[in-house]
Amino acid sequence: VYGQNTVNKTIQGSTQQNFSIILKDQFILTGNKISENESSILFRDFTLGEISIQKASILKVSELKGELYVELILNDGKTILGKLASKTESTLRILTQNLGEITLSKSAIKSIKIIEENQIKNGQYLFPNPHPTRYFFGPSAIPLKKGEKYFQNAYLLSNSMQIGLSDEFSIGGGVVVPFLFYITPKFGKKISENVHVGGGILLASSLISNLNLGIGVGYGSLTLGSNENNVTLNVGWGATKGDSYDAVTNTSKTSWSFANKPMFTFSGMTRISRRCMLVSENWFFAVNEYTYDNQMKANGVKSNYNGIISGGVRIMLEKSSFDFGILSPMGVSTSAMGIPYIDYVIKF
Repeated sequence: VYGQNTVNKTIQGSTQQNFSIILKDQFILTGNKISENESSILFRDFTLGEISIQKASILKVSELKGELYVELILNDGKTILGKLASKTESTLRILTQNLGEITLSKSAIKSIKIIEENQIKNGQYLFPNPHPTRYFFGPSAIPLKKGEKYFQNAYLLSNSMQIGLSDEFSIGGGVVVPFLFYITPKFGKKISENVHVGGGILLASSLISNLNLGIGVGYGSLTLGSNENNVTLNVGWGATKGDSYDAVTNTSKTSWSFANKPMFTFSGMTRISRRCMLVSENWFFAVNEYTYDNQMKANGVKSNYNGIISGGVRIMLEKSSFDFGILSPMGVSTSAMGIPYIDYVIKF
């Protein structure tokens, strides 16, 4: 897809615009454009040097504005964090918080990553929250980027995946073995620095042929805050498919019924350390309670709000996380009961 050119030239980094190129295999190149035609880009990467990249292999090209801050992984495993002061064909000059200004040979560098200035805390790299798009299960309005995807496993039995088809739209789905499967298309858009809006659909159906179960929900989302600290309100309207019993005719039938009231979730997350976040996800939904009036000889329906509240912690690596929490039902006889929750999610 791309090959290295060993032509030796001096890089005038201070006068050239910097770019980040993400390839379809998720390989990231950072450097300067030399030239471009209809099919390829001639690019000078900070560590690989001069290379030709076929446009068919490119997922995204981003212009890097302002000063560049980098994380360098050296061949001996050491990490260097700081501002990229200057570069030549063979060296990089880095201004660090703890060591001052240092010059490194490119031959000593294993990898380079562009980071934000605020991600350097006390000489350590505070990597981004790998999963700002979701809480335990429910979504935020923050979207996956094009080409991003994650796999989630909860309780070993629940497996799901979400894929970013564009920077604002993703599609996903999953199965809860052996009961049901579902799909989860989602839209999200950033409208200001700390405001995202979005929406989506949840459609679920039973995997068991004689279990007449179905769920359909359409919802809108509002997320306030950053990827590291935010709250989300989701408001939706749903319908369920199931068996109902008619006490007068002594028969049962399968049908869809819309909720009499909207459902909503209120969730939040906040980062408390380099590898730990606090997470809460809370669902509130109307449940139809079927009644029968013996005097009037008539069926009735009463709608009450029930819910599930939860809280826990997220232990993070750069691409994956473990969630540990407690779920507590509301509005039922077991409302004081705490149900342990655990999941593993990996982004790739």
